[in-house]
Amino acid sequence: MKNIDLFENEINMKTYICFNDESGSWNDERTNFYIRASLLVDTTQLKDIENDIISIRESLQLGNLNEEIKWQDLWRLRNCFKQNKDPSDKRLKSIYSFLKKLGGDYHQLIEYCDRVLSLLNESKYDFKIILTFTEKSKYPNHKEKDIYKFHIQDHLERIQMQCSNSIVIVVYDSIDDNKKKLFKAIHNEIITNGDFIKEYNSIYESLLFDDSYDNKLLQMMDFIAGTFAGTLTSIKKQDSNNYQKAVEFFCNYIYPKLCKDKKNEIWGSGLKETPGNNNIRENYRKKMDSIFSQRGKDEIKDDFHF
Repeated sequence: MKNIDLFENEINMKTYICFNDESGSWNDERTNFYIRASLLVDTTQLKDIENDIISIRESLQLGNLNEEIKWQDLWRLRNCFKQNKDPSDKRLKSIYSFLKKLGGDYHQLIEYCDRVLSLLNESKYDFKIILTFTEKSKYPNHKEKDIYKFHIQDHLERIQMQCSNSIVIVVYDSIDDNKKKLFKAIHNEIITNGDFIKEYNSIYESLLFDDSYDNKLLQMMDFIAGTFAGTLTSIKKQDSNNYQKAVEFFCNYIYPKLCKDKKNEIWGSGLKETPGNNNIRENYRKKMDSIFSQRGKDEIKDDFHF
């Protein structure tokens, strides 16, 4: 009987792919945060999600655009359209020219991002999100390698806790060879040797990489990480106007899918400051609560000059 129960448990086990991406660079002084984001997707739903994203792209007349649309593109191209000025970047210029020929503008890209992220709210899909962030100014003496390890470890711990009865394959967006080698070494060390979690028995040992240009879910991850970065920057700068869409998308689509612990708590499970710091956590928790409270009283409306 025991063997039958074990067999049934194995049959009922889900398999997830965890798509992981970063926002911000540790050595880029223009960014205030380093962020890592994970999106866990039930593999049986993967093809349907990809098809939905393709349909959204085609419905907005973007199906023949042979360029990846990234979060930062929305705002850089917004400025180009407002100034009626061609971008200097080759890839952005291609997108700009494509939209111009359609008689469209950056609003199509914002709507595309909106509708792709809205798939997170589809009840037919099983999405789970984990976000970690480092406020860079608080850690001027930390080495880049150590910060990466803290983030990778925080994600692996939470993936294992959330998916203890499942199998998870982790896929990162492609990066340069040196960074890829470093990330694989950190991943393998944690999976093999453990930490306070003694056995990572749900997570596939090998860390995989894919090019976001060809991967619809990694493109979605870029929107998730970028939205979160914009929300944190809005809080830090006390500027809600210039980060309006980031805050709106985070509240409407990202926050509801953050993982929770058994006490229904998001902080520490689906959302975490890295390294752990209670003062930083409470600061951002209070300010995010304030955002949600304000939105409850007076929903942020779309701004046609946006």
